[in-house]
Amino acid sequence: MQPNKKPHKSTEKGSSVDHDVQVSPHDHASLEPLLNEIRQQHGEAVLAILVYGSWLRGKRDTMLDFYVLVENYHTLESAWQGWMCRLLPPNVYHIHGGDMRAKYALLTLDRFCRAMQHDFHSYFWARFAQPCKVLFARDEVSETALANAFKTASATFVRQVVPSLPDYFTNRELWTSGLSQTYRCELRTESSNRAESLYDFNPGWYDRITRSLAGAGTRLSTTAQPDLFCNQSSVMVRKLSSTRWLLRRVQGKLLSVLRLSKAALTFNDPLQYLLWKVERHTGIYIEPSARQLEHPLIFAWPLLWKLYRRGAFR
Repeated sequence: MQPNKKPHKSTEKGSSVDHDVQVSPHDHASLEPLLNEIRQQHGEAVLAILVYGSWLRGKRDTMLDFYVLVENYHTLESAWQGWMCRLLPPNVYHIHGGDMRAKYALLTLDRFCRAMQHDFHSYFWARFAQPCKVLFARDEVSETALANAFKTASATFVRQVVPSLPDYFTNRELWTSGLSQTYRCELRTESSNRAESLYDFNPGWYDRITRSLAGAGTRLSTTAQPDLFCNQSSVMVRKLSSTRWLLRRVQGKLLSVLRLSKAALTFNDPLQYLLWKVERHTGIYIEPSARQLEHPLIFAWPLLWKLYRRGAFR
């Protein structure tokens, strides 16, 4: 690994970069041990570090979720890890700093930005249409790229979701329906009302995003009623929408299995983490064998199948 050669400063820019999420100075400082661990691992290759997920919604009894956006893959432990990330981004790693633990997804900033506009599957643009926080950006070029990526992610989300909605819909219907559809495109452990809880935590934020995108090629327009929007999708686009979401669900299940397999090669104790997350969200737990814990990629599949049969994944 290459050491960090010079100190970095966390960006404290405005909402265009931070996606309108505020983090207190105390909470920001508590993350420094984890950020320092990331910098030690990837040095000057780090262009940006983002935090997203339940930690931003006030939960502190959870493993944090970071995205680490890099310039290249030269600081990874081996060339094959770089190739894996090119073939199926992102790579996922586990770190700890002080009493805090986190997992971080890693890919290049260029690939991250392309995903927001050009990826067929919703894996990236659905995540970053939601609130996130930029904890570090190396320079103004990176900050601008992130601001554009967030805006593009929201526009892609709305453009893909609107054709599946009725002629008129509320902002809540847009986001809860869209988030539910994207959740069904992956193997997820969260409850069926997860989309509603995400929206209800910060409805004003989602409303501002939607209104900023109305009429901007996203197939929706405002109406005389404050919280009612009009679906301007053509008949053909609406017909194709259900097929596209079906294809995403099929593609997403395969991608989820492949990413899970890849994480077993890069993530410390991947099976233990997965079982913890499943139990946390569903209450379902199956005790793994020592052999499954030691070699999850080879021996854990029967256990995962049992979890699936019990409804741990949706």
